[in-house]
Amino acid sequence: MQLLLITGPAGVGKSTLSWEMSAQLAAAQVAHAVIETDELDRVFPRPNASELDRIQPGTIDVSSINLAAIWSTYQALGHTRLIMSGVMMHLNFDKRWILSAIPEARITVVRMLAAEPTLLARLALREFGSGADEQAQRSLRQARRMASEDAEGMIVLPTDGKRPAELAEIILQKTGWLNIGGQPS
Repeated sequence: MQLLLITGPAGVGKSTLSWEMSAQLAAAQVAHAVIETDELDRVFPRPNASELDRIQPGTIDVSSINLAAIWSTYQALGHTRLIMSGVMMHLNFDKRWILSAIPEARITVVRMLAAEPTLLARLALREFGSGADEQAQRSLRQARRMASEDAEGMIVLPTDGKRPAELAEIILQKTGWLNIGGQPS
């Protein structure tokens, strides 16, 4: 089972890249699924540890439970490729909950980067209202932290000046998810 984990600060273009890769894979008739990790734990009130333990003993993260449930359906349908996107500020922890949900996953991490002015411009297109400034500052903190971390074993993807289709093609070629002739690989 191959999993592309698209990471980076808020506003860098993770969702857009995931959607574009999905479109290119679909055009090439390559079976795959796409999950945005934000949707795995969008619940209020948040379940506490005892509630989660009752559902699945030893689990402390609702995202893992939901990912396992969603992936079991995709796997039953014959899928072996998954694109997941999320900020992933604590990559080692995030890999653990992902692997607890999908133990057979071979995870390839794609870390998206953008210059701060680019991030701020992208966020300005999607963030409105009273929380926009706070989101911009949070995204800049995320970008700075990620830039300072070791990127060994990751595909680092600078996004400045590149269109989503170009970025998707780069990743799909580097990972071998597309092959010559457009047939499923």
